Amino acid sequence: MKPNAQTSYNPDPDYLRELIAKTGLTQKAVAELVGVSPRMMRSYLTFTGNATYQKAPYAVQFAIECLASQ
Repeated sequence: MKPNAQTSYNPDPDYLRELIAKTGLTQKAVAELVGVSPRMMRSYLTFTGNATYQKAPYAVQFAIECLASQ
């Protein structure tokens, strides 16, 4: 896989949750492997209308995609 934020950036929480499900790991385990706190991961995965929502950086998305592809 080659990173390409120009064409592949998709911080949608539904997409990220789908990727995490493909890994077979918990959100906490994925957060630790990616290098973010579990709390930050939850803020990436919450619904976009929620006050705690934050867009996941492309690097986080790409790391989760790599975990999901193994």
